[in-house]
Amino acid sequence: MNAKRPILLEGSYVEVGDYVVYAVKGVSHPPKGVIAVPNYIKFGGSVIKLKSFNSSMDFIRRHSRDFLIYDEYLGQEVPCIPLEEITRIYDPIYGKSHLKIDAVSSTALRMVDLIVENSRVESDFVGITGSVLLGLHNESSDIDIVVYGINNCLKAYEALRLMRESNMTGYLSGNALEKILESRSDTFMEPTVWARHERRKFTNGVFMGRPYTLKLVPFPEEFWDKYGERRFKEIGRTVIRFQVSDASKGIFTPCCYEVRVVSVIEGPDISTKISSIVSYRSRFAEQLRDGEVGVASGRLEMSSDGELRLFVGNSSKDFLMVDSS
Repeated sequence: MNAKRPILLEGSYVEVGDYVVYAVKGVSHPPKGVIAVPNYIKFGGSVIKLKSFNSSMDFIRRHSRDFLIYDEYLGQEVPCIPLEEITRIYDPIYGKSHLKIDAVSSTALRMVDLIVENSRVESDFVGITGSVLLGLHNESSDIDIVVYGINNCLKAYEALRLMRESNMTGYLSGNALEKILESRSDTFMEPTVWARHERRKFTNGVFMGRPYTLKLVPFPEEFWDKYGERRFKEIGRTVIRFQVSDASKGIFTPCCYEVRVVSVIEGPDISTKISSIVSYRSRFAEQLRDGEVGVASGRLEMSSDGELRLFVGNSSKDFLMVDSS
C-alpha cells in the first residue's frame, strides 16, 4: 500500500467504541477530527444499517450529540469524530486484500482488476468500500468501488466508458434500478427523474449481474476547497435554473459544477450571482454535463472571498437535475 496516500478519505469508515461505524465524508477535515456520519450500528449481535442521511443525523443527535460541532469554516453544524475516539479504521485499499471471499466480494475484486487493467491505474489507488469492505454484505448486496487521485480518476472514468461501450458493464434497469431509486427516496426528486439520470451514468451500473457504484475521489492536496482556506456563511435558501459552464469536477465526490444562472425560481435576487453548485453526496456526481440546463435547490452560501455558491445535499428539500421543461 502506498504509504503517502491519506487514509481518512471518502470511501473509508471509522469505528467508535465497538458498536458504531461511521462513513467518512469528503476529503477535507478539521485538524483533530474527521467529518463522518453513522452508517451501521452493532446491537445485540445484529447490525442495523442507517439507510438515509436524515436517519444518520437523527442517530447522532440522539446518541452522540458531543460529536456535532458548528464549524466556522463550513458555516454549518457537522458531525466531527475526534481522532482519539476512533478505535478502528476501515481502509478501502488495505481492506480489499483482507476480504471474506464469497460471490459478492469476488465480483468486486474482479471489477477492480478490470478497472486497473483498462485504465492502467496502479492498484494501490483502487479500492473496495461499502458493506463488502466492512464484511456486512449479503448475497444480494451491491458492490462499491473507489478510486483516489484526480489523474487516476480520469483514467478510471475513461475505462468505465470503454467498459460500458464493450458491454462489460450495463446500464441500471429492472431490480437493480429499483434498488438505487429506493436509496434515493430521501431526496426531493421523483423516481422517474432519478431513473433518467442514473441510467446515463458510468459511475453507476451493473457488473456481472450485480449493481455497482463507483466513487472518484480527489486527494486532499488536489481538492478545490481545502479546509480552512475560506469561510462559508449561509445567507438563505434558493431554487435556480442554470446552465453548466464546466462539469469537469462534477464526476468526483465531492462534486462541483461551475454554472451560469439563467433565472431565480425562488429565493433572494442575489442568487443570480451564484457561480458554482457543490455537493458532498455521491448521488449528485455525474448528474449534469457541459452545456446542459438544470434546476437546483439548496443552501445559498457566500465565501469569505465573496463567491456565491449553492450547497446541495444536506436537506431533503435539496435537488439537482437536468431541466426537462
